[in-house]
Amino acid sequence: MTAPRQQMSPTQELISRVMRIVRICPDAAAEVLELMFLVSQIEALTSIDREYRDARRVISRLRNPLWEMGPSDRETLLKAAETIRKACRLKENDIPQTPIADIGERARIERAISVALAGELNAAQIARVTGAVAAALQE
Repeated sequence: MTAPRQQMSPTQELISRVMRIVRICPDAAAEVLELMFLVSQIEALTSIDREYRDARRVISRLRNPLWEMGPSDRETLLKAAETIRKACRLKENDIPQTPIADIGERARIERAISVALAGELNAAQIARVTGAVAAALQE
């Protein structure tokens, strides 16, 4: 008799589902690998990002992919998003409609840019760079 299959953790389940997407839709591999990188950071950042902003962004991106796909592939992404949501114990209304739509995200980006470019750019220039970064992240 074979041993009963051990239940996968939410992370293992997510990785398994995402790898199926890559096998089925190799054209989406770059975007999927980028999402996997973000997902891997979720666990590492949970002590820092107590509000799960990155997790929320990943869930939103999985729900709103940048590439075209068939219904079965789309369903796989939605299942992956749901797995992350459950693992992070997020409520449905915690998930932004778009990856960068959560409140305070632009301010968070602006703070990070201000720190990185302190002394290099004035406030107006930092605001323009922030707008460009926020727009790029929105796509």
